[in-house]
Amino acid sequence: NTPGLRDLQGGEDLDRLLGTVAKARADAVSARGKPLPLLLKVAPDLDDAQCAEIVRAVEAHGIDGLIVSNTTLSRDEVKGHPNATQAGGLSGRPLFRRSTIMLARFHQLTEGRIPLIGVGGIASGADAWTKIRAGATLVQLYTGLIYGGFALVEDILGTLVTSIRRAGLSRVQEAVGLDAAEWARKDI
Repeated sequence: NTPGLRDLQGGEDLDRLLGTVAKARADAVSARGKPLPLLLKVAPDLDDAQCAEIVRAVEAHGIDGLIVSNTTLSRDEVKGHPNATQAGGLSGRPLFRRSTIMLARFHQLTEGRIPLIGVGGIASGADAWTKIRAGATLVQLYTGLIYGGFALVEDILGTLVTSIRRAGLSRVQEAVGLDAAEWARKDI
């Protein structure tokens, strides 16, 4: 939706952006005395080299986590739909598969060193559980919350409790990334 925005996801532009934002955060900490978490939200339309570059830059600049993912430019999941040719990023359910694959790939690259927030097409508790098993330490809701309301939150909480028990786990953290290798191998 913003011309040139995706160019900021790599190389010198990303380093300059993160360096500037990290400095502003450090200045704010000096003024307020309280650290501010800083997260970078990335697109799901990245290749492996771009993902590795993002991880390197995030670690170099002390960014606290990654939000995977923003909207996609791809229309593969909505081919034939009357609105498939509209400009801008695609969000919601059609983003789920692509964003989950990218989440798993970032989980493998970071090896748990960076918190990952899974977002994109979460419309049920099962979707949230899938994101966690693909590598999310947290999940973010947007489109699903708009259409499902707060009942979605209740569904997610109930599903997590049941899924943790079924998997023989004690805590949700134990499920983070259990299926990352499987998801990361999938073609986008």
